Amino acid sequence: MQPTFLGKVTVTTAGTAVPLITDPAIRACKILFFSIPGLTGSVYVGGAGLNQSTLAAVMIKFNAPGTAGESGYFELGTEDGRNSLRVCDYYVGAAVSGEGLLVTYFQE
Repeated sequence: MQPTFLGKVTVTTAGTAVPLITDPAIRACKILFFSIPGLTGSVYVGGAGLNQSTLAAVMIKFNAPGTAGESGYFELGTEDGRNSLRVCDYYVGAAVSGEGLLVTYFQE
């Protein structure tokens, strides 16, 4: 498996989700999302239409440290190990401008 390190995917404006990448041709067999120490607000992973208020199109929510819920990392992968995940279909949203997640995707 070949990793591609996107680094921090930053949400410039709180409440406005950003795609991981924009190239629809790039596909992966696994995508890893890591929370960043020092988050001050919640960060979300989901699809187009991600809405952190209603949780529409939200797959997972990373809470700021000190609050209950998921923290750490989230792994999304294909069962057969094939590059069938379109990386551009996944978005990051944040409650605080300038926050985001570390993202790495893998290709076979």
